[in-house]
Amino acid sequence: MADIFDLADLPSWLQVPAVDTETATRVRRYVNGWLMSATGLSSWPDPIPDDLWAWGIELAGIAYRNPTALSSETVSDYTYSQDRAAKEAILAAAKTKYGSASSPQYSFPAWDWTWTSTQPTSALTD
Repeated sequence: MADIFDLADLPSWLQVPAVDTETATRVRRYVNGWLMSATGLSSWPDPIPDDLWAWGIELAGIAYRNPTALSSETVSDYTYSQDRAAKEAILAAAKTKYGSASSPQYSFPAWDWTWTSTQPTSALTD
């Protein structure tokens, strides 16, 4: 199974010097759970489409910066608000594009109940 993003992509995207492997792995697991739940995919396609990668790395940034899911934080005159709308928008877009992955891509014909059956005949009973 392909990974939604490489662990080395995370510090580059966040523009930080480094992210330890354990934290990056945990963040990737969060992202896998969120996106797999939204899309219905049970494994990632290989290669990863650009839209899935972009959603994955953006969700990783959200999970990394806000691991306790706080909605806002204020320290002195500085306020940081977690944008839950961004996460929800990403997951909604993923569900719209890939959400049918767990449902059939075809349909069955309508039932035809107009047929009739005939009584079988046997040479032994005739």
